[in-house]
Amino acid sequence: MFKIIFFIIYIAVTCFATEETIRCGFIPNEIYSCTGLPSVVKPDISAKCRTKVNQCDQMTCIFKEAGWMTGGKVDKKKLSEHFDEFKREFPEWSAAVAKLKNSCIDSELLPQGMYLNCPAYDVMHCALTSFIQNTPASNWDREPGTGCTYSRQFAASCPLCPSDCFALLVPAGSCNACLLLPRIS
Repeated sequence: MFKIIFFIIYIAVTCFATEETIRCGFIPNEIYSCTGLPSVVKPDISAKCRTKVNQCDQMTCIFKEAGWMTGGKVDKKKLSEHFDEFKREFPEWSAAVAKLKNSCIDSELLPQGMYLNCPAYDVMHCALTSFIQNTPASNWDREPGTGCTYSRQFAASCPLCPSDCFALLVPAGSCNACLLLPRIS
Protein backbone atom coordinates (compact mmCIF):
# COMPACT_ATOMS: atom_id res chain seq x y z
CA MET A 1 0.00 0.00 0.00
CA PHE A 2 2.79 2.43 0.94
CA LYS A 3 4.63 1.56 -2.27
CA ILE A 4 1.60 2.58 -4.34
CA ILE A 5 1.18 5.87 -2.46
CA PHE A 6 4.91 6.57 -2.74
CA PHE A 7 4.79 5.79 -6.48
CA ILE A 8 1.85 8.17 -7.04
CA ILE A 9 3.58 10.95 -5.10
CA TYR A 10 6.81 10.34 -7.04
CA ILE A 11 4.98 10.59 -10.39
CA ALA A 12 3.17 13.77 -9.34
CA VAL A 13 6.38 15.44 -8.14
CA THR A 14 8.39 14.55 -11.24
CA CYS A 15 5.63 15.72 -13.57
CA PHE A 16 5.40 19.12 -11.92
CA ALA A 17 9.15 19.47 -11.35
CA THR A 18 9.88 19.56 -15.09
CA GLU A 19 8.49 23.09 -15.42
CA GLU A 20 11.02 25.86 -14.89
CA THR A 21 10.51 27.62 -11.58
CA ILE A 22 10.48 31.41 -11.63
CA ARG A 23 12.86 32.80 -9.04
CA CYS A 24 12.41 36.51 -8.40
CA GLY A 25 15.56 38.49 -7.77
CA PHE A 26 18.08 39.91 -10.20
CA ILE A 27 16.55 40.82 -13.56
CA PRO A 28 17.64 38.20 -16.15
CA ASN A 29 20.12 39.69 -18.64
CA GLU A 30 18.20 38.21 -21.57
CA ILE A 31 15.13 40.26 -20.73
CA TYR A 32 16.60 43.35 -22.39
CA SER A 33 17.30 41.67 -25.74
CA CYS A 34 14.01 39.78 -25.61
CA THR A 35 11.90 42.93 -25.37
CA GLY A 36 13.43 44.50 -28.47
CA LEU A 37 12.94 47.90 -26.87
CA PRO A 38 14.18 50.70 -29.11
CA SER A 39 16.51 53.24 -27.50
CA VAL A 40 14.57 55.76 -25.43
CA VAL A 41 17.57 58.09 -25.15
CA LYS A 42 19.51 59.42 -28.12
CA PRO A 43 22.89 57.66 -28.43
CA ASP A 44 24.89 60.92 -28.41
CA ILE A 45 23.32 61.93 -25.09
CA SER A 46 23.98 58.49 -23.59
CA ALA A 47 27.60 58.70 -24.73
CA LYS A 48 28.10 62.07 -23.02
CA CYS A 49 26.84 60.70 -19.71
CA ARG A 50 28.42 57.22 -19.77
CA THR A 51 31.42 58.23 -17.65
CA LYS A 52 29.41 59.24 -14.59
CA VAL A 53 30.26 57.49 -11.32
CA ASN A 54 26.88 55.96 -10.51
CA GLN A 55 23.49 55.40 -12.09
CA CYS A 56 21.91 58.41 -10.37
CA ASP A 57 24.55 60.76 -11.79
CA GLN A 58 24.26 59.11 -15.19
CA MET A 59 20.46 59.45 -15.33
CA THR A 60 20.60 63.02 -14.03
CA CYS A 61 23.14 63.87 -16.75
CA ILE A 62 20.91 62.29 -19.41
CA PHE A 63 17.86 64.20 -18.20
CA LYS A 64 19.74 67.51 -18.18
CA GLU A 65 21.31 66.92 -21.61
CA ALA A 66 17.93 65.92 -23.07
CA GLY A 67 16.21 68.94 -21.52
CA TRP A 68 13.93 66.84 -19.30
CA MET A 69 15.19 68.36 -16.06
CA THR A 70 15.43 71.92 -14.78
CA GLY A 71 16.62 73.01 -11.36
CA GLY A 72 16.89 69.46 -10.01
CA LYS A 73 13.28 68.62 -10.91
CA VAL A 74 11.98 66.52 -13.77
CA ASP A 75 10.17 68.61 -16.38
CA LYS A 76 7.14 66.34 -16.66
CA LYS A 77 5.72 68.22 -19.66
CA LYS A 78 8.88 67.83 -21.76
CA LEU A 79 9.33 64.21 -20.71
CA SER A 80 5.70 63.46 -21.56
CA GLU A 81 6.17 65.10 -24.98
CA HIS A 82 9.27 62.95 -25.56
CA PHE A 83 7.32 59.76 -24.86
CA ASP A 84 4.43 60.97 -27.08
CA GLU A 85 6.97 61.29 -29.89
CA PHE A 86 8.39 57.85 -29.02
CA LYS A 87 4.85 56.41 -29.23
CA ARG A 88 4.32 57.99 -32.69
CA GLU A 89 7.62 56.54 -33.89
CA PHE A 90 7.01 53.09 -32.33
CA PRO A 91 3.22 52.55 -32.16
CA GLU A 92 3.63 48.95 -30.93
CA TRP A 93 4.82 50.42 -27.62
CA SER A 94 1.68 52.55 -27.08
CA ALA A 95 0.45 50.47 -24.12
CA ALA A 96 3.82 50.74 -22.39
CA VAL A 97 3.97 54.51 -22.96
CA ALA A 98 0.44 54.96 -21.59
CA LYS A 99 1.35 52.92 -18.51
CA LEU A 100 4.61 54.78 -17.89
CA LYS A 101 3.00 58.20 -18.34
CA ASN A 102 0.36 57.27 -15.77
CA SER A 103 2.70 55.53 -13.30
CA CYS A 104 6.00 57.37 -13.76
CA ILE A 105 5.24 60.89 -14.94
CA ASP A 106 1.72 61.89 -13.89
CA SER A 107 1.90 60.57 -10.33
CA GLU A 108 4.28 61.19 -7.44
CA LEU A 109 6.95 58.54 -7.62
CA LEU A 110 8.64 57.01 -4.59
CA PRO A 111 12.40 56.36 -4.78
CA GLN A 112 12.85 53.22 -6.88
CA GLY A 113 16.27 52.09 -5.72
CA MET A 114 18.97 53.12 -3.30
CA TYR A 115 19.09 56.78 -4.36
CA LEU A 116 16.77 58.74 -2.10
CA ASN A 117 16.85 62.03 -3.99
CA CYS A 118 17.31 61.11 -7.63
CA PRO A 119 14.11 61.76 -9.59
CA ALA A 120 15.76 61.08 -12.97
CA TYR A 121 16.80 57.59 -11.85
CA ASP A 122 13.37 56.93 -10.36
CA VAL A 123 11.54 57.93 -13.55
CA MET A 124 13.87 55.91 -15.80
CA HIS A 125 13.64 52.78 -13.67
CA CYS A 126 9.86 53.12 -13.54
CA ALA A 127 9.79 53.63 -17.33
CA LEU A 128 11.98 50.56 -17.89
CA THR A 129 9.64 48.54 -15.71
CA SER A 130 6.62 49.75 -17.70
CA PHE A 131 8.31 48.86 -20.98
CA ILE A 132 9.31 45.37 -19.81
CA GLN A 133 5.90 44.58 -18.32
CA ASN A 134 4.09 45.87 -21.42
CA THR A 135 6.32 44.39 -24.11
CA PRO A 136 4.26 43.40 -27.17
CA ALA A 137 3.66 39.64 -27.25
CA SER A 138 5.27 39.32 -30.69
CA ASN A 139 8.58 40.59 -29.28
CA TRP A 140 8.78 37.82 -26.69
CA ASP A 141 8.14 35.12 -29.30
CA ARG A 142 10.63 36.19 -31.97
CA GLU A 143 13.67 34.29 -30.70
CA PRO A 144 12.66 30.83 -29.43
CA GLY A 145 15.21 29.01 -27.30
CA THR A 146 17.02 32.17 -26.18
CA GLY A 147 15.67 32.49 -22.66
CA CYS A 148 12.82 34.75 -23.70
CA THR A 149 10.19 32.36 -22.33
CA TYR A 150 11.73 32.53 -18.87
CA SER A 151 12.23 36.30 -19.17
CA ARG A 152 8.58 36.76 -20.15
CA GLN A 153 7.46 34.70 -17.15
CA PHE A 154 9.82 36.66 -14.89
CA ALA A 155 8.40 39.98 -16.15
CA ALA A 156 4.86 38.77 -15.48
CA SER A 157 5.58 37.30 -12.03
CA CYS A 158 8.27 39.36 -10.33
CA PRO A 159 8.97 42.95 -9.32
CA LEU A 160 11.75 44.50 -11.38
CA CYS A 161 14.30 45.58 -8.80
CA PRO A 162 17.41 47.67 -9.43
CA SER A 163 20.48 45.47 -8.90
CA ASP A 164 21.68 47.79 -6.11
CA CYS A 165 18.74 46.60 -4.02
CA PHE A 166 20.42 43.19 -3.63
CA ALA A 167 23.60 44.52 -2.00
CA LEU A 168 24.42 42.77 1.29
CA LEU A 169 24.10 45.90 3.40
CA VAL A 170 20.70 46.87 2.00
CA PRO A 171 17.83 45.86 4.30
CA ALA A 172 15.28 43.60 2.61
CA GLY A 173 12.20 45.52 1.55
CA SER A 174 13.91 48.92 1.52
CA CYS A 175 13.68 49.38 -2.25
CA ASN A 176 10.23 50.55 -3.29
CA ALA A 177 10.62 49.08 -6.78
CA CYS A 178 11.02 45.64 -5.22
CA LEU A 179 7.74 45.60 -3.38
CA LEU A 180 5.50 42.99 -4.95
CA LEU A 181 2.35 45.00 -5.51
CA PRO A 182 -0.71 43.87 -7.44
CA ARG A 183 -0.27 44.65 -11.11
CA ILE A 184 -2.90 46.53 -13.05
CA SER A 185 -2.35 46.36 -16.78
